[in-house]
Amino acid sequence: MTIITTILAFLVVLIPLIIIHEFGHYLAARLVGVRVEQFSIGFPPRIVGKRWGETEYLISWIPLGGYVRLFGQNLEDEDANDPRNYAAKSILQRFFILVAGPAANLLTALLVMPLVYMLGVDTPAYHFQPALVATISEGSAAEQAGLRSGDRVVRVGSDDAVTWADVYGLIESAAVSGNDIDFALEREGLPVSVHVPVAAFLSDEPFGWRPLIEPVAGFVAPGTPAEEAGMLPGDRIMDINGVPIDRWDQISQEIQKTKGQSLPVTVNRNGMVLPLEILPQYREENKRWLIGISPAMVEQKYGPIDSVIRGTQRLGTITVATFGFLGNMFTGNVSMDQVGGPVKIATFIEKAAGTSLASLALMVALISLQLGILNLLPIPALDGGHITYFLLPELVKGAPLSPRLRAHIQTVGITVLMLFMIFVTYNDILDLL
Repeated sequence: MTIITTILAFLVVLIPLIIIHEFGHYLAARLVGVRVEQFSIGFPPRIVGKRWGETEYLISWIPLGGYVRLFGQNLEDEDANDPRNYAAKSILQRFFILVAGPAANLLTALLVMPLVYMLGVDTPAYHFQPALVATISEGSAAEQAGLRSGDRVVRVGSDDAVTWADVYGLIESAAVSGNDIDFALEREGLPVSVHVPVAAFLSDEPFGWRPLIEPVAGFVAPGTPAEEAGMLPGDRIMDINGVPIDRWDQISQEIQKTKGQSLPVTVNRNGMVLPLEILPQYREENKRWLIGISPAMVEQKYGPIDSVIRGTQRLGTITVATFGFLGNMFTGNVSMDQVGGPVKIATFIEKAAGTSLASLALMVALISLQLGILNLLPIPALDGGHITYFLLPELVKGAPLSPRLRAHIQTVGITVLMLFMIFVTYNDILDLL
């Protein structure tokens, strides 16, 4: 039943995004007067087809994409003298047709992401608690700036900061403006001022402070050591292996020390002190021993304007991260095990659908964004490849590449793309076994 649910969730999310992408191409082609011969959801072989007007609409068996077949886009039917032919259109018009599909996906992501914030996003509960610093990493920018464990942030710049949410929001505003930040702190009852260069928050390296988070289990994942031992959400961890626990980051520290040995854990549950015995589990992807708990979260909803701002900012951050990841992948600085294919995506969608509507909307926005970005890559079988290898040479030298060379480029591109899809799907299946 889980496999069926996963497949259905995958299709319910992916098929509309494929339709949106192909409709972008379809609409652009119609606007510039190119005849659309086929509009297919999925790749051949076909399941069913129906002709309306001059276009045949298809549903095909392989639901990993789709295509719009334009009159004149194939070598055998090019005719620069026919006004309805793709080959007869200007470079700008053909460029418009090619980018319209990815643009439709990017626009969808821009429209859906604000819904995530309006529906409500899970935010760590400590964001709404006093801005107390638990620890400072040795050698970090926070230590160099003069911050210390136990400090309480009371003001950022000229604005009061009561909670960590206030602190993060004010830091983000300062970072956007490019201004250095002055923190007013309370340290052992005395006022202290600290000046931090804004570059410290823009660096790839963590700033180096850890908020004080109460050692209370907010979520206990099903099937994990903590659940099997009887831990419940709301349990406050008092000690692990006899070591008193006062803050969240101590939990992981003590778990790693045991190297997978069974742990005696004492929790406070609604005033009752209970002993538990937990056997940590090693997770290869995390390179850590885990028991399956996470801090408390609260649902935070935002108004329409704030949601649009936050959604746009988040898409911008994800876009930059995506290009960074792609750059590292092509230079060999990223393991291919980190690349997910359709099976892994389907698993993520199924989990998101079972969590909340906001989580599902977030997944839709992220997949739509990735579809838009990936289709613009200069790979011959993709839209970006058509722009790079077919339109650019024509723009530079005033004539298209020879039909023979274009056919070879397209064949190589499709082959490489199919081999890559087979590889990542194989990796996905191995991860599930």
